[in-house]
Amino acid sequence: MDRRSPVAPKVDRKMITALIAMSAIAAPAAESPVFRVKPQDGVWWLIKPSGERMWSLGVCCTGPGEDNVNPKNPGYSGPALYGTKAAWAKVAKKQLQPFNTQGGWSDQEYFPGMPFTPVLHLGAYAKAPYNDLFDPANIAIMDKAAKDQISKLKDVPGLIGYFSDNELGWWRESLFTSYLSLPNASAGKQEVISILRTYYRDQFSNFLNDWDTKSTSFDTLDGSLTLRPGTSGMQAVIAWQTHLTRHYYRLMNRLIRQYDSRHLILGDRYAQFYYLNVAQAARPYVDVISTNYGAEWNNGDTSKFFLESLHAATQKPVLITEFYMAANQNRSANKNSSGGFPVVETQRQRADAVGKYLASIISRPFVIGAHWFQFYDEPTHGRGDGENYNMGVVDIYGAPYEELYKVFTGVKLGSRHGNPVVNSAPRIPAAPKSVTASLRDWDKSLGTVPPKASGFADLILSQDAGNLYVGLVAMDFMDEAIYEGKTLPDADRADLNVRVGKVHLRVRFGGKNPVEITGVAGATVTQIAGIKSQLMIKIPGAVPRGPVKVSGALLSHARAERMEWDTTVQNP
Repeated sequence: MDRRSPVAPKVDRKMITALIAMSAIAAPAAESPVFRVKPQDGVWWLIKPSGERMWSLGVCCTGPGEDNVNPKNPGYSGPALYGTKAAWAKVAKKQLQPFNTQGGWSDQEYFPGMPFTPVLHLGAYAKAPYNDLFDPANIAIMDKAAKDQISKLKDVPGLIGYFSDNELGWWRESLFTSYLSLPNASAGKQEVISILRTYYRDQFSNFLNDWDTKSTSFDTLDGSLTLRPGTSGMQAVIAWQTHLTRHYYRLMNRLIRQYDSRHLILGDRYAQFYYLNVAQAARPYVDVISTNYGAEWNNGDTSKFFLESLHAATQKPVLITEFYMAANQNRSANKNSSGGFPVVETQRQRADAVGKYLASIISRPFVIGAHWFQFYDEPTHGRGDGENYNMGVVDIYGAPYEELYKVFTGVKLGSRHGNPVVNSAPRIPAAPKSVTASLRDWDKSLGTVPPKASGFADLILSQDAGNLYVGLVAMDFMDEAIYEGKTLPDADRADLNVRVGKVHLRVRFGGKNPVEITGVAGATVTQIAGIKSQLMIKIPGAVPRGPVKVSGALLSHARAERMEWDTTVQNP
């Protein structure tokens, strides 16, 4: 062993200086923090890059509007109102002070640093989901759209994340027949045939038990087929829809992450309607689940199931990407006549309804924000698609609706806590005067019956001196075009069986045929049809007192979906 002291090597100071310089160049710069989502004490929040919690109160379409006013159809024009876009932006910045987020279709460059949420429309570039989402040519179109947009956005301060699309048509029956109608050699046609072969164990005879078609094999199958009533064919349709939507979400995740690995993926903004299996398919591929969702009724009321079930299906925080309320009393002369949105008479009623809606939304611990649609009113005679609503927080002349502004300015987050909105002690409340006209004025906070598991409907009770009332609001849309004669047969209509105490009734509804009720003499039912149906059932006779057993089941979508109730309510 050499016991001599080690000799220090001669130091080459020039080399060390060069190595230090090289390492400084090669070391990656520390990435700046970005928005995140996180639950804290049972409540979900957006987390700012600074680490602060944020509930996203947003407004859509924060741009200057039209370049010039169209005298035949006056609309909002910032340049016409204030001379230049720069002058407009100074005014608009002050008017946007109640909000902390720019929602979809906003021109974020006018308000630098204000958080924003762009809509990429990636699927829409390839006309998704009805064009072949498995076609490499369509995927290339979406890839280019992702690259072109994200490269310009990903380093802009204030970017929260990306919506992949807006209100895609996930309508299960028409998607099924559309993909079956693709050319045999197409990738999408091969995918749907593969799903059917698996579902029917590669036996075309099994397929023919559920479907009527002139085709004689899977190889010749096309979209000219009809569903046999009373069969399990809708389960095959759902299997295909699940496969297609899972592919979409996986693809969108890959395309966005290819060009930005850091910012949030915010979902594809459902159109006030969703299928539970579609939402479940999104779960592994999004950070936030998003939906456009205004009040179900023009008094600001919402259903219980819609948001709760969306969160339960995905286990993701929910962002409401459009909500709205219009008034016939408005300064833009909007007629509010194109259909589809809640409308009240006065601006005072509008503000009251929005305040009630926001209080309900904020109380849900899994909701991280809501974005108002939109900054300014639509043109007097409507947009190009005919929509003509008093949507704005300002009118087409740039003047704020003061009552509505006070609501947004006064938003309080103190009601946010870890306990979700639940009806822990359901009762049978007093019925409103309009009990059989609509569910609007029913006491849904007390009368909604808790289900056994989250689902696609609310069951609601009320009473008066001599009658029991059962209400239902349900997402039960069925496309009648899938059937022979394009008519929903009785066997596949939505089917509600419910017991309240000793009362047992059954209601069949949906489609063109009248609603049917059996089980109780003298019982009547009123239906308001739509993608969310409402039923108001009147049951004559004394209402049971004390603890009342309530049980029942709702079958929908040709018996392919089911939810149940089994609980006790109080009626002292």
